[in-house]
Amino acid sequence: MNIQSVVSAYGATPYEPSAKSGKKAAPDNATAVREQEQVEFSDTSLNLQKLRTLVDAIPDIRIQKVEEIKMKIKYNGYPMESNLYKAVKHMVEQKVI
Repeated sequence: MNIQSVVSAYGATPYEPSAKSGKKAAPDNATAVREQEQVEFSDTSLNLQKLRTLVDAIPDIRIQKVEEIKMKIKYNGYPMESNLYKAVKHMVEQKVI
């Protein structure tokens, strides 16, 4: 079986190089003008970016709260067993430990 019989039987057209296919060739000069691409962010995206910046600025540890709890523990004013159980349970749920 030759290619010409396949072409005529199925109505296929043989591959022609791009120079004959009607596509425009790249300009010969090296300083061709290119269009610049632009990216526009939606208002929602910009708001989320601002929110992320604000959240990142919040410290991970609230020093005032830590000091308050330290003082309560030091003077036996902090119920350790129930809060310790809650803290460990929360850490297990969050898969920290």
